[in-house]
Order: sequence, then C-alpha cells, then structure tokens
Amino acid sequence: MKKQNQTPVWTAIICGLFLCLLNPTTTPAAVKEKADPAKPAELQRTQIHHLTLRGAYSEMPSSSLDLTSLVMGGGLSSKSYFKLTEHIDSLAKAKEVDYLVLDLSQPFSLSPVQRRDFAQHIAKLEAAGIKTIAWITSVDTAGLCVASACDEIFMSSDGMVDIPSATMAHTFYKDLFNLVGVNVMAIRAGDFKGAVEPFTRSSMSVHLRKHYENLLTSMNDAAVAQIASGRKLTLKEVRQLQMNRLMLPATAKKHGLIDKLVEPGRMREAIAKHIAGKGGDVKWGEPKKKKPKSFGLTDLFKALAGSNDKSDKHTKPTIVVYHLAGEIMDGQKASAGQIIDGPTVAALNALRDDDQVKGVVLRINSPGGSATASENIRVALANLAAKKPIVFSMSDVAASGGYLVACVKAPIYADADTITGSIGVFGMQLSFDTLMRRVGVNMETVAIDDAARQMQMGKPWTEEETQKMQVHVDAVYDLFLNRVSKARGIPVEKLKSLAGGRVWTGAQAKELGLIDQIGGLTAGIDYIRAKAKLDAADAAEIKHLPKPSTGLDLSGLLGDDEDEIFHGKLIKQLNKLNALGIDTKPLEFLLRNARQTKARPRVMKMWMLQPMNFRIR
Repeated sequence: MKKQNQTPVWTAIICGLFLCLLNPTTTPAAVKEKADPAKPAELQRTQIHHLTLRGAYSEMPSSSLDLTSLVMGGGLSSKSYFKLTEHIDSLAKAKEVDYLVLDLSQPFSLSPVQRRDFAQHIAKLEAAGIKTIAWITSVDTAGLCVASACDEIFMSSDGMVDIPSATMAHTFYKDLFNLVGVNVMAIRAGDFKGAVEPFTRSSMSVHLRKHYENLLTSMNDAAVAQIASGRKLTLKEVRQLQMNRLMLPATAKKHGLIDKLVEPGRMREAIAKHIAGKGGDVKWGEPKKKKPKSFGLTDLFKALAGSNDKSDKHTKPTIVVYHLAGEIMDGQKASAGQIIDGPTVAALNALRDDDQVKGVVLRINSPGGSATASENIRVALANLAAKKPIVFSMSDVAASGGYLVACVKAPIYADADTITGSIGVFGMQLSFDTLMRRVGVNMETVAIDDAARQMQMGKPWTEEETQKMQVHVDAVYDLFLNRVSKARGIPVEKLKSLAGGRVWTGAQAKELGLIDQIGGLTAGIDYIRAKAKLDAADAAEIKHLPKPSTGLDLSGLLGDDEDEIFHGKLIKQLNKLNALGIDTKPLEFLLRNARQTKARPRVMKMWMLQPMNFRIR
C-alpha cells in the first residue's frame, strides 16, 4: 500500500520539473509571487521634463565679450535658438520622458519664423509618443502661437489673454528736421521704397499705408492659422476672438483657447494631479545647467585674441548652414551683427573649394544694405552654386539687398510670414545749410568751375545735381530688376509691378513667384541632403557658420572717426528715446551713413535696404 501511494507523488514531481525546463520563466518563486494577492504591485512612475522659455532667442547669438559688462560684474550671455530646438529633438530621440511641460510664464521672445519652426520640433515629441502641456500665466498672440503647438494648455486663473492682430509702428522725423534746420535729400527708385519716407515726409503716404495693410493681413493670417490648427478651431473663430482682443481666462477656456484653469502658483501640483489621475506617480526633471566658469586674467587675454579652443576641422561629409545675418556693408573686417562683403566673399569661396562640404544652406536674416556689397556677395554665391548644391532659407527678413543675394540659380525657401521683396534703391545726403545760417555760420567754397562746387558738404542739391543722382540710382535699380528677372524667370515689365520697394510676406512672395517653397530651415537642409545624396539622417554633419565672434573689439573703447558721433551724450539720449518706445534706428542710420566724412568726402552710397523702422508686433 505504501509503495503504491508514493508512485503518483514522484510522477507529479518529475512532471513539474519537466514543465519548468520547457518554460524557464515559470519558477516556483514566480508562481508564489503571482499567487500572493497581498503584495502590492509597483507603481508606474511618469517622467515629466520641465522646460522654461526665458529671454530672447536668436539664430546667431553674439558671444562677444562686453568689457563694460565685465567691469560691472556681468559676463558672456546669449540665447541660442538652435540649442533650444536641439534640446527638444534630443528628448524626442531619447524617449526617456513621458511629458514635456513647456513653461511660458516668463518673458520670452521668439520671432514669427521661429515660432513656426518651434512647432515642428514640438511635433517630433508627439511622434515619439511624448505628451506636451503648455503652462501660461498671461498670454499674447505670440505666446499663444507657441502654446498652441502643445497637446494641452494650462493657465493661471488670475492671468489675462490679449491676442491683438499684427500692427506696424513708424516714426517720422521730417517736422523735427524742419524745426532744427536740417534737410535730407533723398533719391529713390520706386514709389514704394518706404525707407526714405521717415526723413522726407511728416506722415506715411496713402499708397504705402494701403500696401502695408495688405502685408499685415498676410502676416496675421499666418498667426491665426497656427493658433486655429493647434486649438482645433476655425480661422473665423480665432479671428473673431482677435477682434475682441482682451478676455479673462474663463472666457478663453470657454472658447477653446485653453484647456484648464489653475490657481496661481499651483502649476506643478495641478499638472501632477492631472497626470496621476490617469494612474501612477510622477517625477519632475529639468535641463541640466552647466556650472558657470570663473573668468580670470588668462580668459581675458584669450578673449582679446579671439581664441577658440574648438577645432574647425571636419572629416565627415558636411552640410554647412551659412548665416547671412544683419545689415550688408562694404569692408574688409568682420563685424558682429553685420554682413561685411570682404570676409563674407572669402568665406563663401572657401566653402566652394572645400571638398568635405557637400552642400550649403544660405540662411538669410537681413534687411539689405549697401548695393555694391550685396552684389559682391551675390556673385560669390553664384560661383558657389556653380560647383555644389545650395539652397536659400529665408528667416525673419530677407529684403532688398537681402533678397538680391538670393538671385542666383538655386531654390528659395521662406516661411509664410518672412518679410521679403523690397526691390528698390535709394541714396541720401544730409544738408545743414539752414541750421548753419540760423546759428550764424556761413560756408563758402572757392572753385575754378561750377562742376567742382557740386555735392558740397552740408549744401542742398541743385536741380542739376538731383537729376544726375537720379540717373545713377535708376541705373542701379535697373541692374537689380535684371538680376531678379534672370533668376526668377519673370519679365522685367511684369516685375516692375512687384518691385518699386514693395515689401511682401513669404506667403505673398510664393504666389507672386519671388520664392519657390514655403518651408523653414529643416526643409532647406533636407533639400541639400537629397541633392547631395545624403539621405540617412546621420550621413552628414550639420555645421553652422560663421561662428559667433568670441573676441573683444576695442574699437568702441578706443574710439574712431567714423563712430565718434555716437560716443558720449548722443548715444545716451538715443537710448532714452528707445526706452520710451521711439525707434531711433533710422536716425542712427542717417547720421552714420548719409553724411560726408574725411574718409568719404563726396561719395553718396546706393542702398538696397528695407524700411529701417519696420517694427511689427
């Protein structure tokens, strides 16, 4: 009996061991854990990345050393837009977080073009399965454009929503000049070349105002479309809310502009509760901040020398994003915030001859400038395009001379609200004759013929002189028209109705044939990738040039004849006016460039420049 009872037991043990060999994951311990209902399951932890936008972001932030800031205790500071987007892309690629909380509660600035591009990078997070929540306290149109890229918008209940349509502010100086006895003599080609109106008129011309209204409508349509798309509203609904403009957070929530109202100061608690309500716990994380380095005497000498420890050598196939940012000026020495034709042409020629560079994206963010410098750069770009694929990517503005440089055989990409066009030319000179007489000063010139007396410093132009200058301006304008006509395939007679100084948005320019595609920098890079047959995402290095200046420019400290007028009390007074919201940039331009000096006593420069006080908000 005992023997017979043991046989089934051994049989069961052997069968159990055999089953464990067939399914190694099923162990007695595992069976025990599975069968123990008293043991709580481990809570799922949701990773939240908290990213705060703060300050102004620039595609080409200056990292030059400001000696005044150094002496006063400041240091090197800049906000790189590309570093911001690279950080977001790294989150999408790593897939280590579940949520991104985009904190827009601090003052920040992204241009319309950047806001549109930023939304594309946020979309990469969505594609990677990462949810996004925007946090706002008070918000304007620009902020709402950014927030609308996120899945949800949380807002402080004590905030305010103010989403006006686009406006443009202009400052006119003609009455001031009449008061002090200064006259500005201007010659222009094109009735819509508004760059000279602040100096020659007391108010805006009717035809130019109408043109600018159409421009603002196009720009505002782009912003409305961005908000409507993100918030799942119709264009008509968003436009109506714009016309109402001011609204309380509760009203904004009612109309679908935001998703949830939160008590002031309870952002993290509200978001954590919102996420935890879906099950699990939350863990917050933020971008890692680098520990600031001390700045000693050795660092000062390095800054003075403009040294850079990073090597410029590249061994992988390279796509270069070359930034043409700032006013275009003649010269041989690079200057931060400007495009100087001498060093720019040399850099473009070097890219042409560098076999590692497989293609170049020309990122333009320029209102134009000197006509001769613009043409010099355009020729260098034409030579570059003849050897390797290039594409033009227009940022916030690529107007006048900034448009001329793109008139080569290469496609042009721009965003819907890029400012471009402004195909026109002008020249200016200051006359102090009336002012001199008022203060009792009389200037007389001794010459052996009438021609030698022409173009005298401080004297108004005679009718003959004005006619001669008009011929010169018209000749430069005809050259501009021919360059555009050849590059864009538009007959000159048809082009004249699009030129004359008229400014267009990217969306308008696409309809008129002045650009090829609506798209940002990413689209331009993708185009070069395809043309250079570098389809894989990691097949080429993306290199941004030129690098921001890291040296210390002592010219402002030591002074020079050209900028002497901007030292001392004058610059302080101009800064005070700027602080009051009065744009003095046109006045500064006039004083710098429309006056005769010892270096250029009788030369009037031709300008391809969009209106200098072109301020849109």
